[in-house]
Amino acid sequence: MEYAVTDEKGMSKFAYQTVRFDDPRFEGLTEKKRDKAAEAIAFEFEQQVNALAVLPNVTFKTFAERWFVDYADIQHATTTRERCEDFKERTYEALGDMRMDKIKTIHVQNFVNSLTKPGVNKVDPEKGLSRKTIKHYLSFVSEIFDYAIRIEMLSKNPCTNVILPPEKHTERKIYTPAQAEEFVDLLYSEAPLKHQLFATIAIICGLRRSEIVGLRYSDIDVETRVLRIERAANYSRKQKEMYVGETKTAGSVRVIRLPQIVIDLFLRYKMQEMNQKRFMGIRHTDEDFLFCDTTYTKIMYNGIPYNYLKKMCAKHGMDFYGIHSMRHFVASAMIAKGTDVKTVSEILGHSTPATTLGIYTHAFSKAEP
Repeated sequence: MEYAVTDEKGMSKFAYQTVRFDDPRFEGLTEKKRDKAAEAIAFEFEQQVNALAVLPNVTFKTFAERWFVDYADIQHATTTRERCEDFKERTYEALGDMRMDKIKTIHVQNFVNSLTKPGVNKVDPEKGLSRKTIKHYLSFVSEIFDYAIRIEMLSKNPCTNVILPPEKHTERKIYTPAQAEEFVDLLYSEAPLKHQLFATIAIICGLRRSEIVGLRYSDIDVETRVLRIERAANYSRKQKEMYVGETKTAGSVRVIRLPQIVIDLFLRYKMQEMNQKRFMGIRHTDEDFLFCDTTYTKIMYNGIPYNYLKKMCAKHGMDFYGIHSMRHFVASAMIAKGTDVKTVSEILGHSTPATTLGIYTHAFSKAEP
């Protein structure tokens, strides 16, 4: 295979690649399939040659926009893709006009350091961005360079040796067992059944908010008291609506046992919703989503439970740390009871036990006898 390309000085050059018939990639293929495989190899080689040919003139911004189309649009979930859009402005301001092959570790390090300075944080001008947010910025830049390496435009990622700001240990704000009991008492005495069920699943089962919103009636088996988590529902700012997608990680697809209190609440809620749908002339099926809007035509907006529970707690002078804090409460309660890290990881749906240990190291160390 031979391809002519033009370098940055306008000079024509030729690139060659030889592929033999005994290439392992052709093994076991018929002549027709071998020809198709050869065409695919040729196309890939041409793409690599063209990419390398224009490399000297490719700025980070230009390549990043290509990365959004060729990679992020295909590989990333909608919310992740939209979050990457949030990182563009500051990143392009710092690195956008620099050539990809000229960006070194020091340039990325200087960008990371600049994010720690006062004035960068729009919410609190006296502070820089949080370490977690800065880490997301670095991951964004690193992913783009990883893609450049994958298509053989570059051989090194300048983000590899970049140092993040030191991590500051702060205690997560989560309910104590007494506060959790007080919250549940208030929940059952005041909240509608929908919010009772939603918050109960959160504070007893430790599901992510997106996982709860994505539940269908069929995901709960009353007889075996089993809950299946198979999907997640999130809000797309671009589309301005909820969408259903995959769980956060492959390990997030899981099955957990439910206590009877959740089953009883679920049955009451299901009966209420079936009656309401019947009144509205809507046919109920177990494939319906558990939490819908008042018209039963769309999945409930995921901010509704948070807003309701926050107002409910404020009304009674009670602290509310958010729905995700309930997930941390469940994890901490399991760890305090001596549950091993593998079991905690499986219930929470983490990708590996190492993830669980990394998040709850402090809790596990406190639980050690």
